[in-house]
Amino acid sequence: MIRQYRVGWLFTISGTPIQDATLLVEDGRILGVEEGEAGPAATDLRNWAVMPALVNAHTHLEFSHLTQPLGTEGMSFPQWITEVIRYRQGFGEDIAREKAVAIHDGLKQSASHGVGAVGEIATLPLTEASYAQSDVHVVSLLEVLGLDPDRVTQGLARAEEHALYPWSQPNVSAGVSPHAPYSLKREVVEHCVSLSAAKGLPLAMHLAETTQELELLEEGTGPFRVMLDNMGLFRTEDFPGGRRVLDYLKLLAPAYRAMVVHGNYLSEHEIAFLAEHAETMSVCYCPRTHAYFHHDPHPIEELLAQGVPVVLGTDSRSSNPDLNLWKEVQHVQREFPDIPESQLLNMVTRDAAFALGIEDVFGTIERGKSARVAAFPIVPDTPDVLSAMLAGQPRLWNLDGELSEFDLATA
Repeated sequence: MIRQYRVGWLFTISGTPIQDATLLVEDGRILGVEEGEAGPAATDLRNWAVMPALVNAHTHLEFSHLTQPLGTEGMSFPQWITEVIRYRQGFGEDIAREKAVAIHDGLKQSASHGVGAVGEIATLPLTEASYAQSDVHVVSLLEVLGLDPDRVTQGLARAEEHALYPWSQPNVSAGVSPHAPYSLKREVVEHCVSLSAAKGLPLAMHLAETTQELELLEEGTGPFRVMLDNMGLFRTEDFPGGRRVLDYLKLLAPAYRAMVVHGNYLSEHEIAFLAEHAETMSVCYCPRTHAYFHHDPHPIEELLAQGVPVVLGTDSRSSNPDLNLWKEVQHVQREFPDIPESQLLNMVTRDAAFALGIEDVFGTIERGKSARVAAFPIVPDTPDVLSAMLAGQPRLWNLDGELSEFDLATA
């Protein structure tokens, strides 16, 4: 059955915004877009602005039951990691069930803020129940750790199993996430990149996140060395010094898609390298997590100026008060007012979908794409609709059925 929705303003992201557009939808997909008046059967949404469902490029939803971030604002990153480890150790005997409940709740929280897809860093144990019955598509990027020689082989085997796992839910696709330079041997990163390239999987890696990470790579010293020493995981051959973030970018470049998560401390040469590989590489900026740790200003403007795709993520509730991706957009707008408003939309739609390898379904409104959209109530004759949207909050609609009175309520 073809459904029609007459929209006040339609932001397709693939072209210029359209006033008074009609969306044609069938079987959960966009069938077409028409301009001008619709037929009498169309659902009247002329007091709404519609854009593609938001794509949150980076989440850790197992922390979704936290009511406030872990630790204290501005604390050192290695100290915060110990808080994360302590929190994970607090799970009960049925870890898989507790995590599944938290992840499912995180997906509900995400949907309530207009998000239709997430790039989720998945940790084991993981069950299908984690993603079941969700309106949100999950790109499940399995986290791979690898400093302990006894666990490296096992971790890589699980990554390969995850890549091929036959999910019963249509809202799940696979990816891989070699965790970070301080938690992996270089050969583990290389193996994950090979898996990504061979299977067409998106890859995400935490990189250039902190100055302490840079010190470990460059000097083999600092708080990360102390932390790894205390865990019995520091080996000089893994961290001999003399390394740069650029070395890891070169390792990631052959991947099918490679997303640098955070990228807070990228040098001029590293930004230039990313620009040379902008067809497959991107940077995910997590604005409010960045602010929580009091990092130096993010190089987002330099990245964009060089043509590097920048996407946005909330990270987790262990470093962020909520999973509201639109608040990340608003944070960027406040901190970097020279970034065009249209570019802000790209960061949470088209570019984010491409970074996660789901651009065939998400990121733009055009034929064949998902009929999940983000909708904003607008006052008739609003002079600047995009500014009004950026000042508001979206809701997620699935245009695959009748919208209820609750959906259409503006309060």
